[in-house]
Amino acid sequence: MGTKQRLITTLLFAALWIIADQLTKIVFKHVLTPGEVVSFFAGSVLVFPIYNHGAFLSVGAEMSDATRNIVFTYGVLAILIGMVAWVLRSSRLSRGEVIAIGCILGGGFSNVLDRFVYGGRVFDFLNVGIGQLRTGVFNVADMGIMLGVALLLLRAGKRGDASPGAAKTP
Repeated sequence: MGTKQRLITTLLFAALWIIADQLTKIVFKHVLTPGEVVSFFAGSVLVFPIYNHGAFLSVGAEMSDATRNIVFTYGVLAILIGMVAWVLRSSRLSRGEVIAIGCILGGGFSNVLDRFVYGGRVFDFLNVGIGQLRTGVFNVADMGIMLGVALLLLRAGKRGDASPGAAKTP
């Protein structure tokens, strides 16, 4: 893939995740009231609005406001900009890797947007599980990030990057 094609593909997938995340947040902010819990599939999916000060599973929520802002807004923004540079400079990225990076960028930028709009917080509303075995509360942007990471890990496994001396596939 050429640089222009990598960039367009990355931005397309990032934009799709940003739009999906922000639209679902708009819907659930208007449909749900604070404290309300809506259950689907016999409680396997719960939908309820919260504003998360931390990151994944509220990691870092106990940090001071200033530290949390630096780490989760500006630190994440720096990482995302670095990923854009990676896409622009690395001619060896496969189409799958470019799509994966687009997923991560879209989710990351959408959550950073929330942090700018909601005073350092991210709007989360989804929780899945069975009985006591449940995830933390998350949003569509988090799903994009996790999908992108999973795709990158799968690609790394196919290449044999984790095994010294393993035959690499193109």
